[in-house]
Amino acid sequence: MFEFIKYSLQDYIRSQKYFAPISTYIIIIFVFYTYTPNPIIDSYAVTALILFVISAWLCVSFLSLDSTVQKQIIILRLKSNTRYFVGKLLSIWLVTVVLTVYAFLYPILFQMFREPVNFTLGFVAILNHMVLAILGISVASIFSREVIKSPISAYGGLALCLTISISALGIYDVLPSIFKNIVWIIPPAISTQSSLMEWSGTSITQLSIFSFVWIVIYSLLVLLLFLKLSRR
Repeated sequence: MFEFIKYSLQDYIRSQKYFAPISTYIIIIFVFYTYTPNPIIDSYAVTALILFVISAWLCVSFLSLDSTVQKQIIILRLKSNTRYFVGKLLSIWLVTVVLTVYAFLYPILFQMFREPVNFTLGFVAILNHMVLAILGISVASIFSREVIKSPISAYGGLALCLTISISALGIYDVLPSIFKNIVWIIPPAISTQSSLMEWSGTSITQLSIFSFVWIVIYSLLVLLLFLKLSRR
C-alpha cells in the first residue's frame, strides 16, 4: 500500500493537476492575511472551511487521473478494488495534510495574529482543518467519475453540494420546523464553525466536541458508500 500511495503522489505531481487547487489555496491564504492583526479562532475557522472546498477539488482531480486500462492493471497488482481506492483517498489526504500545515504555520511565522497561538488553539485549529479536509474528500468521492460518469453532472452536483453545505445554517433557519431535520443529510461543513465562534479558546473542555465527531462519522459513512458504489 505504501508503494502505491507513493506512486499515486508521484503520478499526480507529474500530471500537474495539483497546480490549480494547491496554488489557489496558497494564494487565498496569502490574500486572506493581507490585513493584520487577525483573530486566531475566526481566521483558522475560515481557512479550514476553504480547505474543505479545496480538498473536494483535489479529490475529483486525483480520482480522474488514471485511465481505465491503467486502473485495471493497478487493481490486478493490488488484488483489490477497495485497496486501490483506499490508497487513492489516503494519497489525497496526505496532500491536505501539507496544506493544513501551511495554513497553520503561515500566519504564525509572519506574525499575523493579535496574540500568540497556544497549544490548545493550535491543536483545535489543526483538528478542524483535518476533519473538514476529510469531509471534502468524502463528499467529492461521491461525485467522482467512478460513481457519476457524466463530467457535467459530477461537477455540477459537487458544486451544488458544496454550496448547500456552506449555506446549511441559512437553510436551517428558513425551513419550517417539520423539515429542519433534513439538514442532517447535508454535509456538516459549518458545524464546527458554529462551535468555534462560540468558544473562548481558553480550554478545550468548553468546546463542543460533538460537531467534530459528527463530521468524522459522516465522512466515514460517505466513504463507505463510495467504496461500495465504486465496485459496480
